[in-house]
Amino acid sequence: MTLLQVNSLTTGHNGVAVVREVNLTVNSGEVVALLGANGAGKTTLLHTIAGLIPPISGAVLFNNQSITNLATHQIVRQGLSLLPENRGIFYQLTVAENLRMYKRQGGSVKVEEVFDYFPALKALVDRKAGLLSGGEQQMLSLGCRFIADPKLMLIDEMSLGLAPIIFQRMLPVLTQFASDRGVGVLLVEQHVHLALKSASRAYVLNRGELTFAGSSMELQNQRQFLESSYMGSTKQGE
Repeated sequence: MTLLQVNSLTTGHNGVAVVREVNLTVNSGEVVALLGANGAGKTTLLHTIAGLIPPISGAVLFNNQSITNLATHQIVRQGLSLLPENRGIFYQLTVAENLRMYKRQGGSVKVEEVFDYFPALKALVDRKAGLLSGGEQQMLSLGCRFIADPKLMLIDEMSLGLAPIIFQRMLPVLTQFASDRGVGVLLVEQHVHLALKSASRAYVLNRGELTFAGSSMELQNQRQFLESSYMGSTKQGE
C-alpha cells in the first residue's frame, strides 16, 4: 500500500524554490533512501512533507488523503513522525519520561516492545537523556518515534554525530520495526552505501531536482553516478 505520494512538489524558502517538481512514493513496510549532497534540498523536502514549510506548488498525499495544506500537528495525528537532525528528545527528562511524552494515546506500541528493539535502553530507564552517549540518545530518539506508533517515519541524518559502526547497528533495527509493523520510512542519509543496504528503493536529489529513482541495487551498481552526485558545489541551502 502506498503511504506517501509526493506529486510535482516545488518548495523552498520565502518563495525561492529549493526543490523543484519532485515526485516520489513510500510504501507500507519499506525503507526508502533519499540521497544527495549537502544543499541538495533533502531537509527542505522532509520539512515540507511534515508541514513545517508550505509548498510553492504540487501536492503531498498521505494514506490517499491530501495533507498539502495541513499544519504539522494535524499531520502528526494522522500517523506521520519526523526524526530531525537534532534528535528531538528532551534532554532534562529521563529515558522513561521521554517515552511517556511520545507515547500516543490509544497507540499499540508498548514500552516493553521498545526495549525489545533497544535492550540497552532498559538499563538506562531512569537516566536523563542529556547524560546518555550519542548512540544511546539516538536509540532513545528512535524509540520515541516507535512508541508514537507511526504509519510513516521521516528520518533526517540519523547517523549525525555517531560512529559509523553505531549507525550500522541501528539500521537493521529500523528496518525490522518497519517490516514488523508495516511502517513506511523515508531516510535521508549521508552514509550512502549503508543506507542503500537497508533501503529497497532510492531517490537522488541534485540541486533540488530528482536525478535518480529506482531500486537500491540499481543505484549501488552506478558508482560513477553516485560519486558525481556528491561532488561539486551546490546552490541554495537545505
